[in-house]
Amino acid sequence: MTDDDGVYRRDVLKASGAAAALGLGGGEFFQTLVESGDGTGPSNRDSGIESYVGQNEVIQTVCSPNCRGKCPIDVHVRDGQVKKVEPHPPEDEQYKRACVLGLSHTQRVYDPTRLKYPMKRTDWSPDEPNPDGRGPDAEFERVSWDEALDLVADKMQSLKADFGPESVLFHVGFGNYGQSGTAFSRLASLFGSTQPASTIDTNVGRGFNRVTGTGFYLPSTNEAEDWENANTIIVWGSDLFSSQFQMDASEVLDAVENGAKLVVVDPVYTTTASKADLWLPVKPGKDVHLALAMMHTVFEDGTYDEQFLRQRTTGPALVRKDTGDLLKSSTVFDDGSDDQVVAVEQGSNTAVELEPETDGPYALFGEFTVDGIECETALTRLRDHVADYAPSEVAEQTGVDAENIRTAVRWLATRGPGGIAPSYALGRYKHGHIFGQTYAMLMGLTGDYGRHGNIHAHHSGGATLSTGGWSTPEDADPGPSVRFSDYPDAMIDGDPHKVRAVYSIESNMMGNQFPDRQRFREAIKSLEMFVVADMHHTDTVQHADIIFPVPHWFEQEDIVSSWGSHPHISYRHKVQEPMWEARDDYYAIRGLAERLGFGDYFPETKRELLRELASRDDAIDFETLSEQGTQKKQNIPIVKFTDAFPTDTGRIKMYDDDAPSEEGVTFDLPRPLEDRTADDYEKADEYPLMFMQKHSRFRIHSQYEMLNWVREVNPEPQLDIHPSDAKARGIEDGEYVRVHNDRGEMIVKAKYNEAFQPGLVNTDQGWWSRDYVAGHHNDLTHNEVSEVGQTMAFYDVRVEVEPAPDDVDTDKYEADNPRGAGADAPRAGGD
Repeated sequence: MTDDDGVYRRDVLKASGAAAALGLGGGEFFQTLVESGDGTGPSNRDSGIESYVGQNEVIQTVCSPNCRGKCPIDVHVRDGQVKKVEPHPPEDEQYKRACVLGLSHTQRVYDPTRLKYPMKRTDWSPDEPNPDGRGPDAEFERVSWDEALDLVADKMQSLKADFGPESVLFHVGFGNYGQSGTAFSRLASLFGSTQPASTIDTNVGRGFNRVTGTGFYLPSTNEAEDWENANTIIVWGSDLFSSQFQMDASEVLDAVENGAKLVVVDPVYTTTASKADLWLPVKPGKDVHLALAMMHTVFEDGTYDEQFLRQRTTGPALVRKDTGDLLKSSTVFDDGSDDQVVAVEQGSNTAVELEPETDGPYALFGEFTVDGIECETALTRLRDHVADYAPSEVAEQTGVDAENIRTAVRWLATRGPGGIAPSYALGRYKHGHIFGQTYAMLMGLTGDYGRHGNIHAHHSGGATLSTGGWSTPEDADPGPSVRFSDYPDAMIDGDPHKVRAVYSIESNMMGNQFPDRQRFREAIKSLEMFVVADMHHTDTVQHADIIFPVPHWFEQEDIVSSWGSHPHISYRHKVQEPMWEARDDYYAIRGLAERLGFGDYFPETKRELLRELASRDDAIDFETLSEQGTQKKQNIPIVKFTDAFPTDTGRIKMYDDDAPSEEGVTFDLPRPLEDRTADDYEKADEYPLMFMQKHSRFRIHSQYEMLNWVREVNPEPQLDIHPSDAKARGIEDGEYVRVHNDRGEMIVKAKYNEAFQPGLVNTDQGWWSRDYVAGHHNDLTHNEVSEVGQTMAFYDVRVEVEPAPDDVDTDKYEADNPRGAGADAPRAGGD
């Protein structure tokens, strides 16, 4: 099939040359990409001559994936080509940063997987969607932008008339930290469509929130520039020296140089663990047991912070023995409040209201009778609860030596300000929210809130552009939301309501990244229309009916929030015009808005949109931001948690009398609850190995998967497996293996790796279907979420491993497979 007949298969974007030397020479390759046989590119170009004379034009812009960087960068352009990328100092130069992936945009901007034109699946029409035509064998034909937008708008209007606006889902991912998502949400609100609610990586934050009143993903933490003041840092489930080595890791190293103790809690001997003073090799899913043992030690040693507990926690609050409720002020005092709790003064046993941020002589421990009601303090109840979790009692269960447990928490409790820096990994177990609750209370015991040197997460909060509700106009009637994990139920079964069409931007989730991949693919097949906007030809794009080609970040002007990284807002200056017919997401959003009757709600140009949004943030000046490229938000506090906590009492909850429950367990106090990591899990014998998919330094989720420079050192997916587990199954190092469970399978190459403890295997996340000999890592995962945490449990997975069948075809990696300059261009890949 050729451009002439207008029909394209999946590999239509494959260029004839390699992508390896794009940033160094690239003239011929650039010509190949731009010409594409349609007469739109330069036809008379000397592909063998490159100009190395003269000066580069340097344009300041910003890298924008869902990572901990959001790095301001300088892009060097010569002869119309991107030649070099290097870090650019932001306004506060201590946050200068960049990583190898960000510097590799010299390849990515010209990658052959780039989408060129609006496309339509050949056998799809609004009236005959032919869902079975979606998938790996789907074929596409080029259409104009007007035709593509007309088709989408007409189908949306038709579904709205027949089934209501909620029958259309506007799905947005995290693949671009510009402002397109804000405009996308505005159109969704005006149309009344279903909108997404995230169930990725929210477990730890939700648990922390139940204690402190704040947190959704990870909680707030002191800005990274303050971390050097920490005296003890417990990095829990994060390999930040690998995945965040150019920013947060440097601050941890500064603290270590200043004398801080570094503890790493991780089932894997990571790069970060190799630099630690103490490594606690906890077994998968046993983190709550370990944290409770640390609490036990604090109580046993008497190293809790009495002043902090009295002033900023509900530790002194009285708990009724008859009901388990906190004793309310309204029960004791005539003018008391239902929102206020009661404590007693030490010595006099006089009942008093426990007000926020008050440091009274409150009794921390003991049993008391107030107005005939028998009570005990919340801290007494917590101490008695953790009495069963002595380090010596949990050592075997957790896999951590009892004395090392004591040493780690003694450092935290006695050496001055410090903190615990968990990652999202703890929340990738089904009931990971319990860990969030547990460590928040542990840090309440040690008083590690509101001081210089306190750390509560493995990355800081960064800065977000405050757009003042622009995404939801006052006269809009927004539709309902559906959680990511509930998408299949809504699409297939109509629960909670039937979703019949999806418009997706900035996301490769539904085709690759979500767990239980086959279930999500079944959900896609149930749709009448699936519209995907992307930069690359991803697995999700391959399942689309209509494809909107989006430019590379260097071809889009935007304002970039730095959530999760540094306290700046950045301006993404356009380095070059969009290639081929790629258009900014805002072009499609506004085009649809006009066709749907909402055109007046959207500025005519992207620049006008950005100016409007920036004007809503009092900490940002548009002209300054555009001129400087970055602007530090001065209203972001360096030290967090200095004010009263946003809980009912204004204090940290050391006991929760309104706690949620699930599976017969109530979380008034942290109680371990496990799913597949449980020793008595019903299929543990059949599938004895825990399976995880940790983040890799070679990708940002599934972005950068296609780059040949990266593939030179990380050529294919592999299974990290301890040699003892491999040998017990007759598996040699480097042998292809079948990894399977009752949901699916994948075939990958085994790699002996003693960093992974026996019983635990891993394949890094972010690989694509095309990368596997067979199957996919998310064919092994499930989509079961906790009622309380509501988070996809990517790590709560069991598998078995065996040698791959003899007839498995591994030629894609074992026959004629050079990497680097001699490599064939990848057939597909993307964000």
